[in-house]
Amino acid sequence: MEMEIPKNVNYVLRPDVNYVGPDDGHIMARMAMMSDFDPETVEKKMLDVQYGTLPEQILDVYYPSTGEGPYPVIFFVHGGAWIYGNKRGGTLSCVSTALKRGYVLISVDYRLAPATKFPENLFDVKTAVRWARANAEKYNFDPDKFAMAGDSAGGYFALMVAATANIPAFEGEKYGYAGVSSELQAVVDYFGPVDMTREFEDYYAESGVKCIAMRVEGEPIFEEQEFCCETAPSLAPLVCPDSYVTKNYPPTILLHGHDDSIVPYQHSVMMAEKIKAVCGDERAELLIYPERNHEDIDFLCEKSSDICVDFLDRVFGR
Repeated sequence: MEMEIPKNVNYVLRPDVNYVGPDDGHIMARMAMMSDFDPETVEKKMLDVQYGTLPEQILDVYYPSTGEGPYPVIFFVHGGAWIYGNKRGGTLSCVSTALKRGYVLISVDYRLAPATKFPENLFDVKTAVRWARANAEKYNFDPDKFAMAGDSAGGYFALMVAATANIPAFEGEKYGYAGVSSELQAVVDYFGPVDMTREFEDYYAESGVKCIAMRVEGEPIFEEQEFCCETAPSLAPLVCPDSYVTKNYPPTILLHGHDDSIVPYQHSVMMAEKIKAVCGDERAELLIYPERNHEDIDFLCEKSSDICVDFLDRVFGR
């Protein structure tokens, strides 16, 4: 992959941060350009199922080719800086081996910023969980074995859904299945952002890792399009998943590249440490990979998927 440098763009650059430049194509080459997931590769499936009251609230369900169920479920929530992406993006390969190992995959679409801001898109993902639990018997799901996986912004949603389960203000029950639990029994987080109280560049200044210039003069960056923290800084802790960790937080595996140029690896360290402090060391597993970047090609492969499915097998006693 060749890095494209936007022309005539005035980035806001801090002197204490090391940024990716025109000569750093090798850094960007670690970021995968995945082809879209092809539903036709899966024999048993339900596509474009509406899970809420809005037409945008749709999901795909993929079943294993063998077994009778009820099946454990992995919800997959795509990344894309909260502003782009869809349920058939190539990053579904993060959990690609789950179907062969007896899991149902549910890939969820949610509304995107800036047209829709937090917490409305969190409501979407929560409603998908409630839909699945309310319809578990009908669709042969095991409602006691619900996991959620996501990459980047999707990883953020996975952490946040787990952290805010059954808190009314974060449920969005107006979109359907009021009173049904949104609890998860496990979480798989691929390099999801956690801390919205500090600029990401603060972490890059501390680590020395090169980062992509995010701030364009006169324009909001992606987290400002999703949240209101720029205009109301006091709200920042309210959108951070580590603010809501309790003793009931489900077992979680977090995977992050040390050289991530978009989401600082320290975010996953922070979340893992918070879970362990509140729930015990056994509740969180943290894997930091040297030299891997954001959406690194080595995250989007069967080996990485198997690491996460192995983790879920242990959690679910399979």
